[in-house]
Amino acid sequence: MSETDQTRWDRKYAAGEGPAHFRPKSFLTEHAHLLTGGRALDVACGFGGNALYLAGLGYRVDAVDVSGVALGQAQTEARRRGISLNLVQADLDHWWLPPARYNLILVFYYLNRDLLPGLANALRPGGLLMEMNRNRRFLKERPDFSPSYLLKIGELRQLALDAGLEIVHYTDGTPDEPHNTQLIARRPG
Repeated sequence: MSETDQTRWDRKYAAGEGPAHFRPKSFLTEHAHLLTGGRALDVACGFGGNALYLAGLGYRVDAVDVSGVALGQAQTEARRRGISLNLVQADLDHWWLPPARYNLILVFYYLNRDLLPGLANALRPGGLLMEMNRNRRFLKERPDFSPSYLLKIGELRQLALDAGLEIVHYTDGTPDEPHNTQLIARRPG
């Protein structure tokens, strides 16, 4: 992301726009039975609802976002809850991912196709990648939305397979959310 992207996201978060404050995504909580603890990475964490949830479960969490405004809000909430997060302000287009570091990586509503091989490499053997992003069905709701920020049907599954991951769960939409592609993939052990 460019500095312009950082400014745009800081402005949105300062205005209270963006993901819901401090609440984890239901896709994460619905699959809590797969969570085994350890070290987690929340990519493009925003206000940190998912990171806060994982830290509350005992994970050591690195939460990365381009917006200092969002990270500041996440830090304030973490302190209020008495939990610790490692918050990192970074441009994810240029952020280095350490190999075999994480038991769990989350990517919700941030699409960077080129990042997936690095995310797969950053998982420990047996580690999980959970990703949810909008697919092209979203154009029915928002025809003005740029298709380059939307997944093709089946695309995320193929990207995960190409990165050497095993598919645990995959759907290109549900009756309630037909425009959300969901993936849970595991790095082979």
